[in-house]
Amino acid sequence: MSPCKNEFHKAGQMVKRLLVGIAGTPSLPAKIECAIDIAKRHRAEISLVSVVDVDRLSRVGPVPLGAGAYAQNMRDSRIAKSHALDENAIGKFEEACRQADVPVRTIRREDQPLDVLAAVWRYHDLCLLGARGWFDYGVMPEPEDGLLNLIAKGVRPILTVSETPRTVRRVMIAFNGSLQSAKAMKRFIQMALWPDVKIHIVCVGEPETGESAAGLLEEAAAYCKMYGHDPSTEQADGDVQDALLGMAESAGADLIVLGSSYRKLLMRQRFGRNALGLIQRSDVPLFMSH
Repeated sequence: MSPCKNEFHKAGQMVKRLLVGIAGTPSLPAKIECAIDIAKRHRAEISLVSVVDVDRLSRVGPVPLGAGAYAQNMRDSRIAKSHALDENAIGKFEEACRQADVPVRTIRREDQPLDVLAAVWRYHDLCLLGARGWFDYGVMPEPEDGLLNLIAKGVRPILTVSETPRTVRRVMIAFNGSLQSAKAMKRFIQMALWPDVKIHIVCVGEPETGESAAGLLEEAAAYCKMYGHDPSTEQADGDVQDALLGMAESAGADLIVLGSSYRKLLMRQRFGRNALGLIQRSDVPLFMSH
């Protein structure tokens, strides 16, 4: 008989500090709802980190002769706008936490966002960010790349949210037999962020280990059952991104779990390419680890 989920939840409770990258972007309501939900379930505290990249915001391009004052006003305006948007978002988040009786603290910095987040991350269990457009309101090029770079820096696991708040009831785990995908699966299961979710484990194509997809899925399901879940499984062929998105839609997934390897991520192969594509194309939140 599988152990009771609540027994594992009480024994584990691995989330005690949740780090949230704060910004006045459209994903703010989803961040607030998701962070408070997890914090209340795990009796955790929330750390809000606000980073204004003054150096990047100050880059206004070539300045014509005599236009120095105008350029400086532009720089000051962009920096002030970023601070104002952050403070507005912080106020909304802190008020929501007070109403929910969730402990919250705020960290404010003026620096390079990725470096700050990586440094602050050392004392937290889970990092929650918007999948698109975070920290400096479109000034950072390719924010999806920023998420992958954070994982390469060692910030993991990362939970991304879309612009629309959603309750996590069904989770799809992408599993190909690699140690990286196994680590991500185990990390998610052991953290028990939502202990009563329905798990669906999928494998796309032939496993890189050379084993049969059916055998891998059976073993992965057996592991999840030890933690009180009763997962379903599915195998598909074709393009990884298309297949994962299609299976997530058909399964009604509210979250996708992905693994990676540091080397392949930096080379933008397999996980890097597929994760970036999923971030860009999907409205389903992602749990990314390696």
